[in-house]
Amino acid sequence: MRSALARRVCSAAASASSRPNAASSTSLLLRISSADASQRTRSQARTYATHPRRGLPVNPRHGPAALGQLKPSQSPKQRRRVGRGSSSGRGGTSTRGHKGQKARAGNGKPTPGFAGGQTPLMRLFPKRGFVSTHKTEYVPLNLDRIQHWIDQGRLDPSQPISAYHLLHSRCVHKVKDGIKILGDGAHHLRTPVHLVVSRASQAAIGAIEKLGGSIECRYYNANSMRRLIYPHKYTSLNVGGKGNAEAVSPDPISKKDLLWYSSARNRGYLALRAAAGTSPSPDSSSSSSS
Repeated sequence: MRSALARRVCSAAASASSRPNAASSTSLLLRISSADASQRTRSQARTYATHPRRGLPVNPRHGPAALGQLKPSQSPKQRRRVGRGSSSGRGGTSTRGHKGQKARAGNGKPTPGFAGGQTPLMRLFPKRGFVSTHKTEYVPLNLDRIQHWIDQGRLDPSQPISAYHLLHSRCVHKVKDGIKILGDGAHHLRTPVHLVVSRASQAAIGAIEKLGGSIECRYYNANSMRRLIYPHKYTSLNVGGKGNAEAVSPDPISKKDLLWYSSARNRGYLALRAAAGTSPSPDSSSSSSS
């Protein structure tokens, strides 16, 4: 580009020297210099528009606002690299100084609870009590939530409501060892319901039966509860070629559970079974009939 410009300047100068009018030659040189400046401006603009590091699209047809060309802007400062030789100015100890806790890996910050080497506080005092692995945990459920689910049509009050319906309607989100009905929000309950759950408080029992509903507290172990809420994972039993027979839920074996489910005050199923004249287990019924 410079050789072409030189040729144009030389030819203009030669023509100007041959002409007697100096003003015309000066204007000619000014036009040539302005044309050269505009050409340089166009070249720089074209280079800037197609520069891949300026954040602009490579293809000018897409324009500067093309979604496919958007990207974060480049950092104005270079990342500082340490430990890359003495000539870099940050070699040797890599700006950490000589030895010591702050020169070690992890920036020298100890773990939470570290007390400088002495016995930490969490080990200084002994533990009190223990967490029982055999503890029974019931999921609490209030009466106002049951009424809210009935109003939304997610529970059918005309049918007995068990843990299966409460879980799959998302009235409760987990079952654990069973569901316990509590009396909170009893003044919101307007519909007679028939519940079959693991436990119930006395306030909940009174509020349900006041509206003409009923409640039965049944015992479930881990296997029987899983069979109740996931029946599709279990197959029915074919007993003696007489067709399918449902599995019998086990009765409680601990004294505490036997006393609780045998109490009519708690609406235990063993008390209801005894009032109906049936035995608590199928084995005892077969022996009594024989």
